[in-house]
Amino acid sequence: MAVGRKIYAAADKYGISHDDLVIDGLCMTISSDSTGALATLETLRRVRDELHGRTILGVSNISFGLPARELVNAHFLTMAMQSGLSCAIINPGNEPMMQAYRASLALLNQDEQCMGFIDAYHDYVPLAKRSAAGSASASPDGTASAAPAASQASGHGALYQAIERGMKEKAASATHDGLKDHSGLDLINEELIPALDQVGQGFEKGTVFLPQLLMSAEAAKAAFAVIKDSMAGQPQTIKAKVILATVKGDIHDIGKNIVKVMLENYGYDVIDLGKDVPPEVIVETAIREQVTLVGLSALMTTTVVSMEETIRQLRKKKPDCRVMVGGAVMTQEYADAIGADFYGKDAMASVRYADSLFA
Repeated sequence: MAVGRKIYAAADKYGISHDDLVIDGLCMTISSDSTGALATLETLRRVRDELHGRTILGVSNISFGLPARELVNAHFLTMAMQSGLSCAIINPGNEPMMQAYRASLALLNQDEQCMGFIDAYHDYVPLAKRSAAGSASASPDGTASAAPAASQASGHGALYQAIERGMKEKAASATHDGLKDHSGLDLINEELIPALDQVGQGFEKGTVFLPQLLMSAEAAKAAFAVIKDSMAGQPQTIKAKVILATVKGDIHDIGKNIVKVMLENYGYDVIDLGKDVPPEVIVETAIREQVTLVGLSALMTTTVVSMEETIRQLRKKKPDCRVMVGGAVMTQEYADAIGADFYGKDAMASVRYADSLFA
C-alpha cells in the first residue's frame, strides 16, 4: 500500500490521472506460500477501498506448481473480481477461466440483465448430462485412475518415509533414533538422499507437486540439522560451492530460493546473493570464493539482458565457471542464445546438473 501511495503521489506531480494507472498486486503461488492468495486479495480490496484505484493481476501465477491449475485459477479469478480486481491477465481460450469471468460479471451486477452470460451459454449442456453421456466409455468398474502410491519406501526406514511424506518433526525424531545405531553419513547415503531422489523423480514425472517437494526438502533440512549437530568437530563433506542470484533489475526470488533449498539438501554450499544483483557482484564473488558453478534466475523478459551481461563477464573474468539459468521467462532457446551452459526447467534439474559436475 505504501508503494501504491508513492506511485499516486508521483503521478500527481506529473498530472497523470489515477484512472490511467493500474497497480499490480503481485500474485504469488500458493504452492510455496499458502498465504499468498489471502495477501493478494487483501491488497486488491485495500487498493479499491483506501486508494480508490485500479488493479491488475497475472491470475495463473497463483497455481504454479500445482495439479489441475485451471481449477485453482478459475476460482481465484472469481474471488479476485469480488475483491475489486479491475484487469485480469488470463488466457481467453481457457474455458474454465471464461466461465468464471462471465459468471462473476453476472453475479457482481456488471453484466446488465445477464445478457452476456446468456449469450455465451444459452445452449450450455450441464456437466451431469455430459458425464452421463460419456459414462459408457468409462472403465468397467467405474473407478478413477489411482493416485500415486503414498510411499515407495519398502525396505527403507522411518527417516526415508518421513522425508518422502514431508513430515519435518518426524524426520528430526527419526534421525535422532537412527543415530543410535548408524553413523550420520550412513543415514545421509542410505535414507536421506534416496528419499529426496524418490521425491525428485516424482516431481520430474509430474506425480509429485511443488508443495510436496518443498515439504520433503524442509523435512530433509531438519534431518540434516540433527546429523550436523551429531558430527560437530568432525570433517564434513561439501560437494562444491554454488552461487545463486536473481539478476539485476529482477526482484523475484521464489524459484531461486527453492533451488537453494534443494542444492543444500544435496550437499552443496550455496552462496545466495539475493535478488537484483549486478553482474559485477556475481563475478567478483565467483572469483573471490573460487566458485565454478553459478545459477542465475530471471522472471521478467526485460532482465534477460542482465543475465546475458553477467554470463559475458563471467566468460571473460572467470572462464572456468559454468552457468545454469532458470526462471519463468527462460527456455532452452533463450539459454542457448545468451550463452548459458545449462537451462534448469525446475529445481531438481538444477540439482542433477550440479551432480553431473561435482558428484
